[in-house]
Amino acid sequence: MIKTSKKVLSFVLAIAMLLSTTACSGGDKSWSVKNDNLTVPIGVYIYNLYASYQMAESSVPDKTKPVLDQKIEGKDAESYIKEKALNYTKMLLVMEDKMKEHNLKLTDEEQKAIQSATETQWQQAGGILEKYGVAKTSFQMAFAEYYVKFQKIFTAVYGKGGKKAVPDDELKKYFEEKYTDFSMISKPLSKSDASGAVTALSSDEKEKAKKEFDEYAADIKSGKKTMRQAADAYKASSKSETDVLENYTQPLASSPYFKDFAAVLDKMQPGEVKATEIAGSYVVIMKNDIKSKTAEYLKNESNRNEILVNDKGQEFSDEMDKLAAEYKNAQINESAINSYKPSMFVTPSESSAAPANSTASK
Repeated sequence: MIKTSKKVLSFVLAIAMLLSTTACSGGDKSWSVKNDNLTVPIGVYIYNLYASYQMAESSVPDKTKPVLDQKIEGKDAESYIKEKALNYTKMLLVMEDKMKEHNLKLTDEEQKAIQSATETQWQQAGGILEKYGVAKTSFQMAFAEYYVKFQKIFTAVYGKGGKKAVPDDELKKYFEEKYTDFSMISKPLSKSDASGAVTALSSDEKEKAKKEFDEYAADIKSGKKTMRQAADAYKASSKSETDVLENYTQPLASSPYFKDFAAVLDKMQPGEVKATEIAGSYVVIMKNDIKSKTAEYLKNESNRNEILVNDKGQEFSDEMDKLAAEYKNAQINESAINSYKPSMFVTPSESSAAPANSTASK
């Protein structure tokens, strides 16, 4: 009888311990997840649920059908959205652990940047987020603070002196293989009137632009003009008040904006000049030697960090996502998070008030 009682007691204690780590221990619905270091407000989860719903809107296979009636990555949309929202919320616990692991603290400058970003984005998003129960402080934690800490941890891991520090030779190789440097003069093949209405150039206007730009390209190829001289000539011709020479150093393949440029530039050699139509404009474009930019570009700390993110950002993001999904050291306030459903965001006029760089893009 005594042995049986001990077994029963052990079983009861085990269940009690399990419940203490996976569920809310009461009726407090002010928080969503927590561990010994951090308690995350429920507003953070609501924001992540909202952002995940927005992400689902752009991910469903059929944009004409209701989001919640579809499947995403083999899961019904509601389960997909809730899972994403919970993982993004648990990510704050992961990051808090990582901040302690790497002995990191936010600087005064970073705190000011967080406050500034919060104020700016809250002016745009605050009205609708408050309607769903997201306080400004929760928004700050889920949005601005999230990204500053995420970047800080990334730099601590992959930056100089980090556990996975990337040597300069690798960054140099990545830069020279993935980036393109080019100069350009452009003229849109459309115009707007005083009312703001946009119309395409007439056939005669297009032909005139083509002839002018073809002449610039021919002069540059023959050595009669440099790109700078051609740009100055076009500035005078077009009566522009600003410089018309554009210079870019970009990883074209990863930028949707430069997709059309990549199709042209990938076929050009360094030093080559071409007059052509790209993305609704007529352009004179010169591909520069990327290797001549390497030393100067990598010398700039901001540029170096940009290359580092482009090179290792996805690897780091995938690793952090996995840590959040598998995070065990957390209490999850089931009764609180289950009070909010993705269906709460289904309205006659779907809102897109969350910032463009919201959690949905994590």
